[in-house]
Amino acid sequence: MRVESLELRIDRHAHDRYCERVEPIPFEELGKWLAHHLSEGYGHHKGYLQTGGVWWRVTISQEAITFHSCYGQHHIDLPAAIKWAKRHRDRISLGDTIAD
Repeated sequence: MRVESLELRIDRHAHDRYCERVEPIPFEELGKWLAHHLSEGYGHHKGYLQTGGVWWRVTISQEAITFHSCYGQHHIDLPAAIKWAKRHRDRISLGDTIAD
């Protein structure tokens, strides 16, 4: 399934986390940003999606992709890191990810 052809739904929480962890952006503009980057490519694995260098928690149905949370820009394999943290009863600190 090609997610870029699905309806985009963005939870308010996902927008808030994007503004906190990446850059402040109006809600409507985030939808345009996502559509653009999805058309350029993405990686998807077990509810995690990376596009435009940003990691997201998503659910995908036949008609829509819903963005629930934004984890920010990371060079690590975020799904693998979260799996490791759960296995070791640890947490991942996403820290302050907005570049100055």
